[in-house]
Amino acid sequence: MKIFIFIFCSYHVFTAVTFGENSMISYLRSMAIKLTPGNLYFIRDIDYLTGEVGKYVKIGIVTNDRTTEDRIKNHQTGNPRGIYPVAEVIDVPFVERLETHLHYEHNEHWITGEWFLLNDKEVKAIVARAESLKADQINEKRMIERVLLKLDKSISNGQIKKANKQSLALEQQIIQLKGEINVLKAKIDLSKQAFHTLLGFNGSIEGILRIKYAPGKFDFNKKAFEAAHPGLFKKYTLPRPDAFKHTLNFSNSSAYSLAKVDPTLDAAHKAMPAFTYVSAQLPGKVKRTKKMEQLHADHLKLFKALKLREFAVEQLEYELKAMVGLYDGIDGICTWKRFYSPQTPAFNEAEFKKDHPKLHATFLTIPPKEVFTMDIEKGRPYKPK
Repeated sequence: MKIFIFIFCSYHVFTAVTFGENSMISYLRSMAIKLTPGNLYFIRDIDYLTGEVGKYVKIGIVTNDRTTEDRIKNHQTGNPRGIYPVAEVIDVPFVERLETHLHYEHNEHWITGEWFLLNDKEVKAIVARAESLKADQINEKRMIERVLLKLDKSISNGQIKKANKQSLALEQQIIQLKGEINVLKAKIDLSKQAFHTLLGFNGSIEGILRIKYAPGKFDFNKKAFEAAHPGLFKKYTLPRPDAFKHTLNFSNSSAYSLAKVDPTLDAAHKAMPAFTYVSAQLPGKVKRTKKMEQLHADHLKLFKALKLREFAVEQLEYELKAMVGLYDGIDGICTWKRFYSPQTPAFNEAEFKKDHPKLHATFLTIPPKEVFTMDIEKGRPYKPK
């Protein structure tokens, strides 16, 4: 109880499978970075009757005009325990990016959702880390906004810039990190292979993973339709607007390939069998064992290492793009050509389906492929054996 009073008083004034697993380029590869400012909050709960403070801390965000107090009110609804703020980091330039970074950086404490098992000392350390990352974002803000809002949307000038010591040093850092990323991704796939073996003909391992099912989509057989109805196919083959291309490519990409960095691991990764699942196995459940828990812990360590390197790569790539500026690239390091590419006319299936739903249905491939994904817990929502 004394600890609760100290922390609360210190902060009470606030200013406000598929089997393979895709990864990120940077702070977030799987989604475009949102230049959304906001506040990062840390909240706990307390038993009204006993004063007992909960073990868990939620690390979340509020954006736009919402406040931490608003979020607490939402969590308080229907909750018999009191929700109170522990700390807040305000006016973060890219708050979603900060939240994701912290979640993965401290995934050894992650339980589920946005809840972490943290003592007061650990919370203070993470708050300090959040403030440090916020300071980095403030320093980077102008450069990142220039890259995303101006350079990434501008046509490059057709010229290649000469490399210098700074751009060469950046290239070497990126190559090193991308090589490590490829190693970690392969090791993560191999850990999934181990999970698959332990799973057997079942759909989940208690507290660790489950096989998610999604019904497949019916594919429209365009070739068959064109052969049967060439006139209609031509009618619905419509012009498309030019596409803006803006991909960053590295001249020495082979230097960070898995085959180059770790040939033995590359061979083991390529030798992995393709895993298939069927709906009949989904109800089956496997009881968690100590061996499975250790495999899960090792998997999370690999995933943490992967994310932190991807976060770093993104930052370096922004810096490299800022160096490229309006050029087409930097000699011997990268190309970043930005241009409008003419698109050939294409069959517009959506328009055709809207006008001829019955005819469209006769050219669907049956049955659709079922989609199965291995979903591994990002945290550890269980008490270790």
